[in-house]
Amino acid sequence: MEPFKEVFHREAIQCLGRVLGRQDAAFDAKCFEALALKNLAVLELKQRCDQIYRALCTSLPQDFPRAAKVIQASLHPACDGNAQRLGVTEEGIQGWMIMPLAEYAGRECGGHWPLGLELLKEMTMRFTSEFGIRHLWRERPQEVMAVVATWTAHENEHVRRLVSEGARPRLPWGMQLPAFIADPRATLPLLEALRDDPSPYVRKSVANHLNDIARDHPQVALEVARHWHAYAPQERQRLLRHAMRNLLKQGHPQVLALYELSTPRLKQASLLLGAREVATGGSLPFSLHLQSNAKAPQSLRLDYVLHHQKANGRLTPKVFRWKDLTLPAGSEILLEKTHSFRPITTRVYHPGLHRLEIKINGAIVAAADFTLC
Repeated sequence: MEPFKEVFHREAIQCLGRVLGRQDAAFDAKCFEALALKNLAVLELKQRCDQIYRALCTSLPQDFPRAAKVIQASLHPACDGNAQRLGVTEEGIQGWMIMPLAEYAGRECGGHWPLGLELLKEMTMRFTSEFGIRHLWRERPQEVMAVVATWTAHENEHVRRLVSEGARPRLPWGMQLPAFIADPRATLPLLEALRDDPSPYVRKSVANHLNDIARDHPQVALEVARHWHAYAPQERQRLLRHAMRNLLKQGHPQVLALYELSTPRLKQASLLLGAREVATGGSLPFSLHLQSNAKAPQSLRLDYVLHHQKANGRLTPKVFRWKDLTLPAGSEILLEKTHSFRPITTRVYHPGLHRLEIKINGAIVAAADFTLC
């Protein structure tokens, strides 16, 4: 598989230059290419995006309204988001090449911010403008709020999603929005308007936005969850479950109570490891035997906690989702699971003692140690 950074590859950048050049005779496509392609092979994804953005700043008209007109005329006619297709074509700009253009619109519009915001709305229909719009959220939150609040009823799901995703306090890959981290209540009316959106794509963004809020203000997120949970349709229930996922993993007592997940009543909870030594790159099979000690069925949320060895010799916990189940009164069940230690870019494995814990409804019910070699 090609590295992810190759979404910004040479041919796509050259095509971007040609498409823009067709809309502005003064656009120097060769100069743009030279700037955007410089040392491309050694640059990572965000570095490539930033370099393309800076090449746009040099090559597009210095008058933002004129530059916006060039970009608008260069957009692909399709408005379905194009998240899965190849990207920019001779027909117009779409896909990943929207990302540096959204940076340009968000950072360079200046006093023409309404025009920049309108351009970001148009571009998000060809991919997403969630990163570029954050510059305007930081600089002009009240003005942006007044405009994007009207987008909650837009016919295009990608525009509606931008309302929620672009305002997330802690958007991955994007700059943080300190004002919303400090006080998230400003965005709650936006989320309220979108909570029952017909698009799963939009509802997932609302859930992730609420999960961001839960990181810094769990009580605010809990208040919203309680309010939304009453008489909630099935789609909203799924949204809330996804939004509360980290608080559920943490065993937050009020969130557990919201889902009627009480302390498990178990006669037995036995954890058996399939191996006491696991090679890096291998996997750890384990099984859990549960026996109920209750006179009524129990709703159980199962997570498992891996305490990873760090370079300094300390153990750091990481909670992994397992499953939900209903344990009938007085019954027993045997559950099996395998955890992979395949190398991934977001985690470095260190050999040594590790610990596996089983968490049910927020309570640790069993634990065992093993060694990663």
